[in-house]
Amino acid sequence: MNSVKDLKEYLFVRKTFENLRNCGRKSNEELIEICNKYQSTNFAEVNIEKEENPLKKIISELTRVQREVINSFIHINANSLSVRSKNAISLHLKGNLKIKNFAEKILLSDKFQVSNIKNVGAKCVPELEIFILIVKDFLIEVNQSKEEKRLISLKNNFLIQRTFSISNIPSAILETESIFLLTNFLLNENALYDKNQTIIAKKSFKLYHNKENLTLDEIARLINLTRERVRQIRKICLDELFTKLLFIQNFNDDLLQKYGLDVSNNQLEIDEEVVSKVNSTNGINLSKEFITYIIYVYLFNQYILIGNVEDVLQSQYFNSSKKHNWKNFYLIDSKIGNEIDFIKFANDIDKRLNDRIEETYFFNFKSYLSKFLTNKDYSILNSSLLVAENIINGEFDLFLDLDDNITFKKNTVKQVPEYIIEALEHLDKPSKLSEIYNWINHNYPEATKSEDALRGSCQRSNQIIYFGRSSTFGLKKWEKTRDNIKGGTIKDIITELLENSKIPLHINEILEEIHKYREKTNERNVITNLKLDPNNSFIIFNQKFIGLTNKRDTYDLLKYENLPVQLGKLIKSKIKKKLITDINQMSNFLNKNYNLTTKETENILASLNIIL
Repeated sequence: MNSVKDLKEYLFVRKTFENLRNCGRKSNEELIEICNKYQSTNFAEVNIEKEENPLKKIISELTRVQREVINSFIHINANSLSVRSKNAISLHLKGNLKIKNFAEKILLSDKFQVSNIKNVGAKCVPELEIFILIVKDFLIEVNQSKEEKRLISLKNNFLIQRTFSISNIPSAILETESIFLLTNFLLNENALYDKNQTIIAKKSFKLYHNKENLTLDEIARLINLTRERVRQIRKICLDELFTKLLFIQNFNDDLLQKYGLDVSNNQLEIDEEVVSKVNSTNGINLSKEFITYIIYVYLFNQYILIGNVEDVLQSQYFNSSKKHNWKNFYLIDSKIGNEIDFIKFANDIDKRLNDRIEETYFFNFKSYLSKFLTNKDYSILNSSLLVAENIINGEFDLFLDLDDNITFKKNTVKQVPEYIIEALEHLDKPSKLSEIYNWINHNYPEATKSEDALRGSCQRSNQIIYFGRSSTFGLKKWEKTRDNIKGGTIKDIITELLENSKIPLHINEILEEIHKYREKTNERNVITNLKLDPNNSFIIFNQKFIGLTNKRDTYDLLKYENLPVQLGKLIKSKIKKKLITDINQMSNFLNKNYNLTTKETENILASLNIIL
């Protein structure tokens, strides 16, 4: 405020000056006294000499770095305004929120009044006045420092604290513009996700280089949640990843100078050399996939990401066979990415390669690519050829010939097991022999004659597994990619479990493993099945401990063969007489008399339905 008139207008609207920064009770009384003193003056006739606005000199002397810091500050604060206030200030500034325009139209304008901005209601006025005051104060603070590191630190400190409420930020983070170092820091600080979400994201996604990820079951045990809840959270984390990382667009990372990435190219190729530079420069260990995704978010307005996020970022994830499962991400200039449907392009190649090819055929690659133009803009084809060629190289290991043709070679004669595998991939679940036969008969009528003919082919292929004796078959690869699938009979599952154990296992432990894959199996069925084994492969000890005959010499036979048949009655008797009242006493008693471990004790009690 540069005149008494300004003071009086402010007092008329606000009724007090106490809302002004650093204005206390005494200052408020003095300012009101000045306004009262000139109450009857005609201000139109009074020539009050105004001092030059000190902000004018400050703004004119700002360096490039200072302007960039302030511009970022204004932009981020504007985004935090309510929708109505943001739209109003953007309209007033005609979309140009840079400090030069902001100063001319607001800070240095004698005629500017927040209440006069178009579409500003009474509720927006206080919010916009605070916004302008914050920008003004920040402008003055930036003016006091010329050092580039200090300016970057000042901006970053404000950005991170305002967005994520992190109080202790290392100077290495504050003084950097690295989007990779910042992302790594925010992830480790649980700033992008909460604690459990962060654990799930780190253990599920390919975020780090050469780091093995866990299955849903392993993560569920780690954080004490159900497998299904972990799966739900994993999906939420993946769905929100782009939005969570949008914050990095506020930084100015020089990708060309630091890592040799020329953002003027039609495609940004993130190879192992770039990954190594990013990690060594920043002292981090991010994966190629995650680095590519971070760059995509950072350059979102310029590049399109080609490649399914679930396919690439999730370990052991496979889409439906009806579409291509992507191995890599591809960053493609949006002008090209919006004109060519590369997803449809990859799906078509995938289908052709997996179909039966009676005779080798080829297409001119440019002509073939034109099929996938979205707007029939043929002028884009020349600049798109190298991008498309990189995709067929990286995804399908296909290469153009000397005449720029893409060739689809004749398949070897398709064997019956291959038809079965194709049927199972389309059915996408363990299926009865009759279901497999019906699918093949419908799609390839000449491939097989009967269900019986299929049965032998299923058993001959090492890529096909069976489930018990129910004539149900699945794909061997599902055992690795799906948590609830395991081929073979129940005996096969038990044998594998016991082979990996140095001691006989209780039926409860065995059932726990079996129920992962065969939910309806019960204790009685298992024990009966093992007793009737024609090869006598299993030893069934008293109290339902089970071992393998071929490992008999490695077991402590004295311990398991001497377990009483009537041990249950003895246990119940001691509990009834209150000689044993808790699990610790019971464990000590059974350990002392029968050398049973705590876990074995718990399994025996569970089998007897006894809870201590």
